[in-house]
Amino acid sequence: MLRRHAELVRLKSDFTILDVDDQLRLLKQVLEAENIDQQRWPARALAAVIDNWKNRGLAPEQVPPGEAASFANGRGLKLYAEYQERLKVLNAADFGNLLLEPIRLLREHTDVLRQYHQRFRFMLVDEYQDTNVAQYLWLRLLGQGSKNLCCVGDDDQSIYGWRGAEVDNILRFEKDFPGAKVIRLERNYRSTAHILAAASHRPQRRPAGQDPAHRG
Repeated sequence: MLRRHAELVRLKSDFTILDVDDQLRLLKQVLEAENIDQQRWPARALAAVIDNWKNRGLAPEQVPPGEAASFANGRGLKLYAEYQERLKVLNAADFGNLLLEPIRLLREHTDVLRQYHQRFRFMLVDEYQDTNVAQYLWLRLLGQGSKNLCCVGDDDQSIYGWRGAEVDNILRFEKDFPGAKVIRLERNYRSTAHILAAASHRPQRRPAGQDPAHRG
């Protein structure tokens, strides 16, 4: 999507995707240009702050002012904006921008959004409990078309909060998509009764005479 419409977000279609090491090198250049002590405020810490904002779908102009104070004595937002600008100059995108830029694209260009509404008539999302806010925003824009959206997930299995996953995405699904039908899959074909009982915190009644020390 981003390569097809790159020029609409100030990129060229052959843009480079930066890996983590490339991202850190660029952030070090940004910190150096701003004369910031990298022993106290390392590039890896700045990367974590920026990734958190991008996981939440926040471009520099959307970051709440109070949050910007958390890095380099309030200079985090300026550093984020400078980093984003350098990405454009280099014709590059990091992993966060692969979601952030399409959100901007679909919000600002309704004609492009309509094209994808026609193209993606049916959508299926697996492990929906592990989506972050940026993924949710992108999906909601696309889902406004045909509304043929099927999401599979289990809020009890959300384990990626540390990398930006937002379990509230699945908890409020019926509110976000009115008229959605919920189908509960409550039969487990992969685990034994003992494992299921422990996972559900329900006591498992043991057959009379069975020694708990010798269960298989």
